[in-house]
Amino acid sequence: MRFGSVPLRLFLGATFLYAGIQKLTDSGFLTASRSTYIGKQLTGYGLRSPIGGLLGWLGQNFAVEVGVLIILVELAIGAGILLGIWTRGLAVLGALLSVVLFLSATWDVQPYFLGSDSIYAVAWITLALIGDRGVWVPGQRLLRPAEDRRRPIVDPARREFLLRLGAAGVGAIWLLALLPRSRPAAASLPASPTTTPTTPQPSVAPGPPTPSGPPGAATPTAAAPAGTRIGTLAAVQSAGSLAYQDPASGDPAVVVSLGGQSVVAYDAVCTHAGCTVEYDPSQRLLICPCHGAAFDPAHSAQVIAGPAPTPLPGLRVTVTSDGTIYTA
Repeated sequence: MRFGSVPLRLFLGATFLYAGIQKLTDSGFLTASRSTYIGKQLTGYGLRSPIGGLLGWLGQNFAVEVGVLIILVELAIGAGILLGIWTRGLAVLGALLSVVLFLSATWDVQPYFLGSDSIYAVAWITLALIGDRGVWVPGQRLLRPAEDRRRPIVDPARREFLLRLGAAGVGAIWLLALLPRSRPAAASLPASPTTTPTTPQPSVAPGPPTPSGPPGAATPTAAAPAGTRIGTLAAVQSAGSLAYQDPASGDPAVVVSLGGQSVVAYDAVCTHAGCTVEYDPSQRLLICPCHGAAFDPAHSAQVIAGPAPTPLPGLRVTVTSDGTIYTA
């Protein structure tokens, strides 16, 4: 089956080439202030990854360099595989990159067959074993004269060793995929405290239902609390949401209008990879721009799509009678 590797090469090569181009054209990928910044992604991966220490260190110190390297490697792998240049070597490199992504970006995706990176790693290992078999290799024809492109003599012992090595690699990936994951529990806050006549207390998000709003909603209180002012109810109602920085953690956070005078607040750091989620008023969902995780703010920010393992943590906010919103 001389042509057996062609479909695999076309798919893997085009996918990695597209991945490199997508990062290259993303203006936020190498910009620290943007939600898709590679440094934020590396730091987010590190929270739950088995190689979290390394990822966090790289994200803090060499994020841009790592981002540029990823772009160049993906472009080189994609183009080389499509042109048939150094197919086996690039396939090994693709397998290593996919294993790293499996241990970071999709480590929390369970069951494992819903995550793509472990499957990519196995596909690259397969391509490294079978090679391009001299079929559709325009790059080789340009770089090497015909007399230098004769098929090498296959050493049976070497082939047996490579087959065993490939099988061991696939087995290791499968075993890693089956390992139990220790996932952090979704953040929970105590029930809404009772407001007294002398000291108005903040409502809690998320929390139990109150007579004036849905579960987890903060509704107006009589006077301003001691927290930090973050905006107005009118602004949230107009835009649907309001972004702010949580003074307790320093994380980006968001207040979302649930209609009327009810609002909820959540930490805006995606629980998958650490990107900052953004509110989509057309869907009424909090969406991660990096990998498509979607959270429902009206139901305690539960995950309804994408690879995020847990809901967004709820935050305390207070809405005063004059429509000002304060943190707890």
